[in-house]
Amino acid sequence: MAILNKAKAAKAETAPKTEAVKAEAPKAEKAPAKKTVARKAPAAKKAAAPAAPVVTLTVQYMGKEMTEQAMVEAVKAQVQGEIKTLALYAKPEEAAVYYVVNGDITGMVEF
Repeated sequence: MAILNKAKAAKAETAPKTEAVKAEAPKAEKAPAKKTVARKAPAAKKAAAPAAPVVTLTVQYMGKEMTEQAMVEAVKAQVQGEIKTLALYAKPEEAAVYYVVNGDITGMVEF
């Protein structure tokens, strides 16, 4: 029994120490933690996209002249229906403008 009493006494002596350590630990944890606020970099201003320039095309050859707008109007007069895409090919030596409408309708208008 003497051995058991010594073991209980040793446990009793160590138990308060661990409780004291445990009691101190929460005090350290309760200290207010410093909040770190991440600062956001200022948003970079997007450069405004430059406006598309206004383009005017005029084809001149041997005293004749035709503007892009006149070419488009001439094609619209010949083609019935909706024009989604229009490709123009000016050939001044022939005094003609060839066109492709919507990828499948082809034709020619004269200067």
